[in-house]
Amino acid sequence: MDHSFKIIRKKGFVLNNDDEELTSILNKIIVNQGHCITSVKNRNGHDQCPCSEYLQNNICHCNLYVKENEKD
Repeated sequence: MDHSFKIIRKKGFVLNNDDEELTSILNKIIVNQGHCITSVKNRNGHDQCPCSEYLQNNICHCNLYVKENEKD
């Protein structure tokens, strides 16, 4: 079973730098077979991580991606 998904970096966003939180989020995404782990699934299209909320609206509800100025 393939447990991979594509990391898409966008200007102004970085991956969450809290190792425990990041690991937890990634594990949940893997368990969810690559689909969004939040309750906003399919709001604006696809729910494969990274979901359309992040790709189109610059919103990451699960906190995998955080705004660069909020990373600390």
